Amino acid sequence: MLLQHMSLTRKLSVALACVALVLLIGHELELYLPDMEVWVQDMGVFAPLGFVLLFVVLAPIFVSVDALCFTAGILFPIATGELTVMVATYLSAALIFYLGRDLFRASVLTIIAGHQRFATLDKVISGDNAFKLMFLLRLTPLPFALLSYALSVTEAKFWPYLVATSGILIYNGTLVYLGYTTKHLSGFLVKGASQTGFVSHAMLVFGLLVLLAVLIYAAKIAGDTLKQLNLEKPKEQSL
Repeated sequence: MLLQHMSLTRKLSVALACVALVLLIGHELELYLPDMEVWVQDMGVFAPLGFVLLFVVLAPIFVSVDALCFTAGILFPIATGELTVMVATYLSAALIFYLGRDLFRASVLTIIAGHQRFATLDKVISGDNAFKLMFLLRLTPLPFALLSYALSVTEAKFWPYLVATSGILIYNGTLVYLGYTTKHLSGFLVKGASQTGFVSHAMLVFGLLVLLAVLIYAAKIAGDTLKQLNLEKPKEQSL
C-alpha cells in the first residue's frame, strides 16, 4: 500500500500537516462560535436542526464538544437540549467513523502510533469484549473526536461502535444541564427571578450535583476497569 512505501519522516510530516490544518480550522471556527449560536437562534423552530448540523460539522475537526454541549443548554429548554445533543453525538460519531476508516485512515494510523494508549486499542478492540471496552472508554474523559478516530481504525464494527458511543451521553448530558442551570441561575442572580418553569433553582442545583456525582463515579469505575485490562497505562515498549 501507499503508506508502506513512504518513509517514516514523510509519513509523520504528512500526518502532522493534516492535524495542524484540522486544528487550525477548528480553532478559527471556535472563535466564531458565538456568531454561530446567534445564527442557530435565528432559525426559530428549526434551531435544533441547525444546532445538530453545526455540531456534526464542527466535532470532526476538533472544535470543543464540551463547549457545544454547554451551549445547547443555554440555547434550548432542557429536554430539547438533551435530545438535540444526543442526536448530534450519534451523527458525529458515525461521520468520524467513516472519515477515519476511509478518508483519513493513513493519517489516523500514523498519529495514534505515537500514542501508546491509542496504539493498543487495535489489539484489544476485538472479539467479545469489544463493545464493553468501547463503552468504558466513552465514560472516560478522553477527547470525543480523537477517541472516535482512534476507534475507527480498529477492527470494531460500525453498529457496536455507534451503540457504545452512548457512554459519552452521561458526560454530554451533564454539560447540557450545566449550561441550562448556569443560564437560569444567572437570571436569578441578576434579575432576582424566583423560579424557572416548574423547577426551582434549588432543585436545579441539586440535580446538577447528582449528575456530577454520577459522572465522577462512572468515570472512576471505567478507569479502574481499564486499568485491570492494561489499557489505562500500557507498558513502555522498546523502539
